[in-house]
Amino acid sequence: MDMSKRILLCLGILAIDLLIFFLPLTALFLIYIILYNPPWFRDFLNNIDNKVTKGEGKHGM
Repeated sequence: MDMSKRILLCLGILAIDLLIFFLPLTALFLIYIILYNPPWFRDFLNNIDNKVTKGEGKHGM
C-alpha cells in the first residue's frame, strides 16, 4: 500500500471516529500503525501467529 492510500485510509478512520466518538486514543494508535508500520508491531503479530500455529495459545496448554 503506497503512502497516499495509507493517508486516505487514516483520514477516513479519523473522520468516522470523530463522527461517532470524540477522538479516542485507539483511533490515533491505529492511524500510527497504518502510516508507519513499525517493526515492533510486525514482530508482535508474527509472534502471535507463531504461537497459534504451534498450538501454544491459551487452550494449547
